[in-house]
Amino acid sequence: MMGQCTDNREKPVRLTIYLPDALAAEVRAGLTETNISAVCQAALRVELERERAMEKIDADGYQRVQLYDGKQEHDIAFRGRKIGSSAKADAWLTPKGTIAVYDRREQELWTYDDYEAFEAEYGPFSDDGPDNGLREQVAEALGAKYVEELDI
Repeated sequence: MMGQCTDNREKPVRLTIYLPDALAAEVRAGLTETNISAVCQAALRVELERERAMEKIDADGYQRVQLYDGKQEHDIAFRGRKIGSSAKADAWLTPKGTIAVYDRREQELWTYDDYEAFEAEYGPFSDDGPDNGLREQVAEALGAKYVEELDI
């Protein structure tokens, strides 16, 4: 598929985007009325925002984090950069891209391979509900879009 990358401030630049045959067929069949160029531009902007957020985290550096693990009953340590904090928990991003969340009430460390896993599984819940403030901070720090899930 061929596309055109445009920005209202600059002259359009032609780019070629290669898709696997199966995906190209699905796009042609399923998105007949969709502006594919606009979809690609939006996806590229999201990815650029995510990359910029990660570069900022990398530029700010990582430090040693030491915590008490109540389950294991000993201290643990890792390198991370704090990307969120709430009354319930703190969150760090590690140099390997893991999100580490420490539940201060339970003295327990939860780890997530990436933002998608964090978003789907993030754990410390209490009588006052999920920790949406921390979820929102982590999403913002990682350049991801936060959507509050309602149980209605």
